[in-house]
Amino acid sequence: MSKQKVINFRIDADIKQKAKKLAEADGRSLSNWITRLIEREIRRSKK
Repeated sequence: MSKQKVINFRIDADIKQKAKKLAEADGRSLSNWITRLIEREIRRSKK
C-alpha cells in the first residue's frame, strides 16, 4: 500500500514516548506502528 497522505494530530508527550518505545520494541517506526494499529481496528470493525 502506497503511503500518500499525512495526518497531523496532537498527543500527550507521555503517551507519545510510551508508544514510541512499544514501536521500537516491535522493530517499527512510530508512524508504521500507528498505521498498523489503525489497520487492525479497521479489520476488527468489519467483523
